[in-house]
Amino acid sequence: MKFDLIGFDADDTLWHTEIHYTQAQDDFKQLLNPWAAAERIDVILNECILNNLPGYGYGIKAFILSLIEAAILISDGKIRGDQIEQILSIGKAMKSADVVLRLHVKETLQNLVSTYRLMVITKGDLLDQTTKVEHSGIASFFSSVEVVNDKNVETYAAILEKHAVDPHHFLMVGNTIRSDVHPVLALGGTAVHIPADTTWDHEMVPGFDTTQNGFYELEHMGQLPALIDRINHAY
Repeated sequence: MKFDLIGFDADDTLWHTEIHYTQAQDDFKQLLNPWAAAERIDVILNECILNNLPGYGYGIKAFILSLIEAAILISDGKIRGDQIEQILSIGKAMKSADVVLRLHVKETLQNLVSTYRLMVITKGDLLDQTTKVEHSGIASFFSSVEVVNDKNVETYAAILEKHAVDPHHFLMVGNTIRSDVHPVLALGGTAVHIPADTTWDHEMVPGFDTTQNGFYELEHMGQLPALIDRINHAY
């Protein structure tokens, strides 16, 4: 058997997440409409998010802080307290949203769990992400959940060392090239890309070589067990 551990990204791999961020940004643009056009709001908000990543990291709380900062910049400090409260309400709605699994996720995990050790490896806020796992209805399929500040070569190497897994026997499944694929391939692991409906530009890797060894792309999670069988037969 090729794989000792299969890792799964969480947001927009196991369940839908980007739809909540998209709705939040639409609501934010409506709120800030008196001060700027939607295109300018998008630019300033994206700059705030990217500039804040080193200090705030990923997740809903970091996103809301960036919304507030962007609102102050866009309104030239004229944003009112009650409007800040509306921004906070956007964040609370995101945090309380139901966890909706993507197609074929539960049955795929049920198929794999009797043979493989499964793990969630996700970026974001520890409380937010562990709460999503608990409320997802699939927590029992995973031997552990790793919530990290970023997903890079060093992060994956540390996780694999912690769990005593050779990178060559590790498979990562996720919806982004930057976080779920590129660093895993750099370690000699195998990565499966399952694109989401929409992906943040920050997670793109321009010029990524899709022909390199260890890289696979699927249309949906339901195709994963058959792919793993093919890899095992060729191993």
